[in-house]
Amino acid sequence: MFYSLSRLIRQVRRRKELGMSLLLVLIVVAIGGNTLSFYLFESGANPDISIWDSIWYSVISVTTIGYGDFSAETLGARIGTAVFIVLIGLATFTTALGMAVDWVADLRHKERKGMGSVNVRDHLVLVNFPGEARVQQIIREYRRDPDYERIDIVIVDHDLEELPFDKEDVSFVRGWPLDEDTYRRANLEYARQVMILSPSHEDPRSDSLVASIAFVVHQVNPDVRVIAECLDSRHAVLFDSAANLTLVLAMDVVNNLFVQESQDSGVTRLTLAMTSNEIERNLASTTVQSAPPRTNYTDAAKALLDHGVNLVGVIRNDSVHMDFDDIEVTQGDQLVYIGKSRLKPEEMAELIRQDAG
Repeated sequence: MFYSLSRLIRQVRRRKELGMSLLLVLIVVAIGGNTLSFYLFESGANPDISIWDSIWYSVISVTTIGYGDFSAETLGARIGTAVFIVLIGLATFTTALGMAVDWVADLRHKERKGMGSVNVRDHLVLVNFPGEARVQQIIREYRRDPDYERIDIVIVDHDLEELPFDKEDVSFVRGWPLDEDTYRRANLEYARQVMILSPSHEDPRSDSLVASIAFVVHQVNPDVRVIAECLDSRHAVLFDSAANLTLVLAMDVVNNLFVQESQDSGVTRLTLAMTSNEIERNLASTTVQSAPPRTNYTDAAKALLDHGVNLVGVIRNDSVHMDFDDIEVTQGDQLVYIGKSRLKPEEMAELIRQDAG
């Protein structure tokens, strides 16, 4: 009998879904059977025993807590306790508890290995893992902004076997970045943004892979905003078919900073400060949703400066304007500025409208 019971327990632990269902049924049987036997026999000897006392005694006994406030005094109640609690309940409960511990450990193992799926929404999907130091820096910088500090981040990579760090609200999905199923496991359908990093700055094929990834991402979720790294500006044409995508020409920015710093000392330090969320004032952008009639950006920039907002440039139809003399405020313009905090479109419009008035 004990061998058969031991064999049954091993089989139950291996088949988790079926096993857990069976264990739950046995626990209910143990608690229910002991409750009925305890109530029927004990209430006859002690009228103060209620059905709720019987349920309490059964639950406390099967969980091995045993407060001692109730005990089986009659022969029938003792036999019921021996059968339903000792023979069925205790073995079933300890087996179920062991399976729950195994399940949590297995779930954690799969999470670290990227083998499972994530259940998050409005999150950032970070594709490719070019190095721990770089990825950690991106996560730190991303979360230094108060508006993004609680955003979940899901890292997607094929070569990474296990996430090398443990950060709150950072998950890992291991899979081929050109496979749509990988992004379904990353819950891309409900993502806020996608960042696609270049897998290697040394591989000339990196840009073509990043472009292909951007295409697959938009096949899964056409509305998600994608920020993709492009190492060579000549490869920007690879991304022309992708909608709602912004390219970061990383090497061009680095090279330009090298030249600027060689010609004008201090440019690099200021640029680093403006592009970091560590300082109080940094670069931000907003889009003009409603424009007052016949308002020049020169006058708007002066008004914004009075409110601590330094207008740096205007992006219109993919063209960047930094000379505002002959440009009027137009709906759809993207304004890049330096400020203490990020302004909502309606807040920016109100500041400009005050000047127009």
